[in-house]
Amino acid sequence: MHLILPLMFTLLPALSQLWDVPGLTLAFSVIVLPLMEWLLKGMDARLGAVQGLTEFKWGDWFPRAIIMLVITQGLWFAFQANKLEWDGLIWLALSCGYVAGAIGIVLAHELGHRRPWTDRALSRLLLLMVGYGHYALEHNRGHHRGAATYPDPATAREHESLWGFLPRYYSGVFTDSVKLARATPGLINEALALLATTIILFTAVFVYAGWKGLAFCMLQAATAQLLVGTVDYVEHWGLQRKVEAGKPERMGAQHTWDCSNWIADAMLFNLPRHASHHMEPSLSSDQLYRSAASPQMPTGYAGMVLLAFVPPLFKKIMTPRLKSHLPTQA
Repeated sequence: MHLILPLMFTLLPALSQLWDVPGLTLAFSVIVLPLMEWLLKGMDARLGAVQGLTEFKWGDWFPRAIIMLVITQGLWFAFQANKLEWDGLIWLALSCGYVAGAIGIVLAHELGHRRPWTDRALSRLLLLMVGYGHYALEHNRGHHRGAATYPDPATAREHESLWGFLPRYYSGVFTDSVKLARATPGLINEALALLATTIILFTAVFVYAGWKGLAFCMLQAATAQLLVGTVDYVEHWGLQRKVEAGKPERMGAQHTWDCSNWIADAMLFNLPRHASHHMEPSLSSDQLYRSAASPQMPTGYAGMVLLAFVPPLFKKIMTPRLKSHLPTQA
């Protein structure tokens, strides 16, 4: 299942074109997958899973193959966009963007932490395709140091809705990446160079495929960025480290939300085991583990994204969980 599910999801935009079912990817993403997460949320207990190292193993090459599929599919359809009718183009761009944001950026995040330059190159190419190349800079050099503190753009305050958080998040990730790049010796600012590379890529698509190609790129990028912003919101909402003498306390598992959901783990390469990633960023997806000390999401990531889209419902469900956890942070 943990091999079939991400592979099938990655290929859904291409299958939707082949089968002429334009809404297939989004229907699976916003209806089928959240239902699977909810209905199978007790699967871990029935499988006899235990806390500790994950039971899922992907190895080195499967994540690389999936991210290459995401990149190839997104770029192929972008360069072929002038052959599509506008309604089909919109459906396909949304579909490719959802795949790029859900699985593509998850793997870009995973490979971006690895040492081989080929992995980091794949990570950057995926991020450049969705106009988010600077994310790797801010995440690796900024977010991991500042998570659960007010200066961190990816840490949502308790009072913030998703829609209030996102403008501060996107502007903060970009400006922080520029500042971090400026602090690194070099002839050029890496964050601005990455932005320029995305502009060059989108221009090449425009030259080849016209306005439809550019529209495809922009819509794919917007969808992917919306998903990664929403994921950062639900992973860090309302959790803050105490600051004493101007320095935040040590980052702990209690400072990020965890998610105990078998389907979400299988789909997203153990991203829901997020606390262990912050505690030990060098761990691969095969090694991430669940953290009992973390506050727990009520469902998997597909369901949490939908929940975050409706702020009153999100606050109603999540606030009691946050309040019951906050005494353990004190």
